[in-house]
Amino acid sequence: MAGIDYINALGAGASFDTKKIVESLVEAERAGAQAQIERKIADAESKISGLGSAASILDILKEGAELLNDAKDFNTLSVQNSQSSALGATVTNNARAGTNSVNVTSIAREQRSISDGFDSSSAVINGANTTTISITIGGATENISVESASLELMQTAINDADLGVRAEIVNTGTGSGNFRLQLVGENGSDNAFTVSSDFSGLNIQSIQSASNANLTVNGVDFTRSTNQISDIIEGVSLNLTSVTDGTATVSVERDVSEAKGNIIAFVSMYNEASLEFKKLTSSELDGPLRGDSIFRSMTRSLRSIVVGTSSSPGSAVSSLSSMGISIDRNGQLNFDEAAIDKALSSNYDDVVKVFTANTNNQSRFSTEGGGIAGDIKSLIERITASDGYLVTADAAQQARKVEYDKDAEDLATRMEKVEERYNRQFLVMQSIIEQMNSTKDSMKSSFENLPFSNRD
Repeated sequence: MAGIDYINALGAGASFDTKKIVESLVEAERAGAQAQIERKIADAESKISGLGSAASILDILKEGAELLNDAKDFNTLSVQNSQSSALGATVTNNARAGTNSVNVTSIAREQRSISDGFDSSSAVINGANTTTISITIGGATENISVESASLELMQTAINDADLGVRAEIVNTGTGSGNFRLQLVGENGSDNAFTVSSDFSGLNIQSIQSASNANLTVNGVDFTRSTNQISDIIEGVSLNLTSVTDGTATVSVERDVSEAKGNIIAFVSMYNEASLEFKKLTSSELDGPLRGDSIFRSMTRSLRSIVVGTSSSPGSAVSSLSSMGISIDRNGQLNFDEAAIDKALSSNYDDVVKVFTANTNNQSRFSTEGGGIAGDIKSLIERITASDGYLVTADAAQQARKVEYDKDAEDLATRMEKVEERYNRQFLVMQSIIEQMNSTKDSMKSSFENLPFSNRD
């Protein structure tokens, strides 16, 4: 039957529209199976979308937990300095709260030596003879020879030698002899150097001696070769700029404002996540994960961590509720700011323990309690890991969708064959009808032409 034009052939001699009949028969056979496949595809796509939304929400909640899951997150300190013009002070999370007295009697300086002046920095000096500069530092002497020397060539040669002495050309701005070669060492008396030259015209003289910083901290005398000092007061870096006027006070104080802000931010993130989880699992709202018992179990686990006693309770504070954070009947957290302030001021160590179990960088594989924030972070990491439920469930739905798409393709192919079969059957029927009509017309004509036929 190849090559037959079914569209034009059908209905040519029949008294009814066989083409529409075929289309209706095919559609009746296709409709049930196609609707079922489309429902499966839509369900898979909905679940894939829901799992993606859940992963995004959990990532946001994880960010909130990460603000509070490490003990170091709570070690927020500020520093007060009574003589900031003489010394700077910065604090790290390793510092301890307390007051320190600092008396700076001298700061570290570098040696500076300078040559006599010349009219040009690039002109050859010393009559184009080779000029040798000898620099002794730390008991070792380096002889640097420069042919057809100029100040610029000597500067380059000294710096290339990398001795810990930097050469510079300075322009004093005077009318003549305004270019000079200056040598600058490093801070500290151990970095003092001597310099000489076989060209007496350089006449390099010291204008500043190398010296150490001397200071007294909390009654103990210290000497350092640098003005950036971070090994005297734990967690505090000092930057000495001048001697102090008597004794300066450097106070390290605990700053609870950041911790309080992070706690309130976490409450807000949890509330937002809780609302989104309800939408995803709601039967009334036709949520894409409404029948997902595993995801529902996960949300219950999250709620249990938040509502229950911390896996690492403190003595006075053991849960969110004991620091002024309660949960209402809709699953939303409410906080009492005054109660949080009181917990942070009176039981700070307990608050840290409740959230972090006094741990840092705890692995999601750890079997030890991680506190409220640490446990939430670990739970989310397990669920969203490459072998976690959300990823494996998404992969399973993606695989099902591929199967359903293949079923849709197979159905379309099968319906094409069904349509072709109906077309052939109706074409045969139509051929029979045409033959019968032709026989009818022939017999009618024969009867009409008989000699005994009645005629008007």
